Amino acid sequence: MKIVFFRTPRPKQFAYPPRYYDAEKERWENRKKELGLSEEKTDFQSPLSNNWSRFRSTDRTRKKKAEISVLVYFFIVAILIYFLFFV
Repeated sequence: MKIVFFRTPRPKQFAYPPRYYDAEKERWENRKKELGLSEEKTDFQSPLSNNWSRFRSTDRTRKKKAEISVLVYFFIVAILIYFLFFV
């Protein structure tokens, strides 16, 4: 093993030659991007994305409820401390 103090070796470059290239498929994909067409959802993707969005919305409401409950508890504790020490 060679110790180098001032010069660090460059990383090796990655070169991947594709084994198969379909020029017609490439043109179709570029044309779809230009027109703004999206790919159709499969039967698996649609329910999965619906479940994911439903989970995200319930997670937001759960967080909001937790924040409100913390504020209510803090307010109750503040009132108790006020009555214990100042009244």
